[in-house]
Amino acid sequence: MKKIISKSEKDKKSRKNQLIVGLVLILLMVLSTLGFALTGRTEDKNNEKIEYRDVVFIRESGFWISQIKGKNFITTYNAREVENFSFPGYLTIENYRNNPLYFVGDGGNPVSEIARNLEDVALRMQNACLSENCSENLPVKNCSTDNIIIIKEPLNEEENIYQKENCVFIIGSYQNQTKMADAFLFHLAGI
Repeated sequence: MKKIISKSEKDKKSRKNQLIVGLVLILLMVLSTLGFALTGRTEDKNNEKIEYRDVVFIRESGFWISQIKGKNFITTYNAREVENFSFPGYLTIENYRNNPLYFVGDGGNPVSEIARNLEDVALRMQNACLSENCSENLPVKNCSTDNIIIIKEPLNEEENIYQKENCVFIIGSYQNQTKMADAFLFHLAGI
């Protein structure tokens, strides 16, 4: 047989259980907030920082963040990591200001890298073709009048970044294309 429990005993037991559950939830919320706060602080301490030619690069969330001549840059590599790739061109960031920028090639990470850093400079960005026999429905552009960045893999082992009129050619292995794109961006910024 079941023991008969009065309503007041039942209410007392219920309040006791609610109090225990409430205290456990409050303790859980306090500990999780404390853990989040402590974890956030240690991440700030672990941010890597380097200086290259008077520009400070801070590693944050997998990217290098820098401010060069008042413009913020977010790149995969810092300038020290790409100093082996040189760009002998004469272009500066001003050549792209308020002008359309076209990309020729497969795209991917190097295009994203350049687009992320020039989106507030260029008028617009889109893919294009250099010749009339383009397999895609893209506008045909030319190096004498349009700003174009061509990214492709080399036919031989030779990797290079060079300029021909208004076109910039980034010819490199897939593994190096993003490094080369960052080297190009740092050249545009003047470092």
